[in-house]
Amino acid sequence: MKVLIPINTDFNYNQCKKLYEENQILLGDNQDFKDVIKNTFFYSFFVDGKHIGCIYYYEKNNKLFLNAVAHRHTHLINIKCLKESLTYWNCDIYAKTGHKTAIYAILKCGFKKIDKNLYKYER
Repeated sequence: MKVLIPINTDFNYNQCKKLYEENQILLGDNQDFKDVIKNTFFYSFFVDGKHIGCIYYYEKNNKLFLNAVAHRHTHLINIKCLKESLTYWNCDIYAKTGHKTAIYAILKCGFKKIDKNLYKYER
């Protein structure tokens, strides 16, 4: 697994932007991609040279939240990428989603439902 962040010289900005914009409605995120890159902890994942997707973390109301977008038909490897990214943090992490595929992934990674469409990963 290879992880790139925006400061890497070989960061795949255009590929991440396209994936983000194609799925922006599902993400429930109305920010411009430049703002997402600038104001979040953004990670782009590759497995065997293939771009899998992107995960980004951001603070809201003094809590750390995550959001993610991935290419179709990469669900199982996305769970591995998400589990990997969870190791980067030593605090509770929240996710807000109503998307069934995303819910399945975060539950497989150890999140628990705490409210309608709100999930928490406890450290």
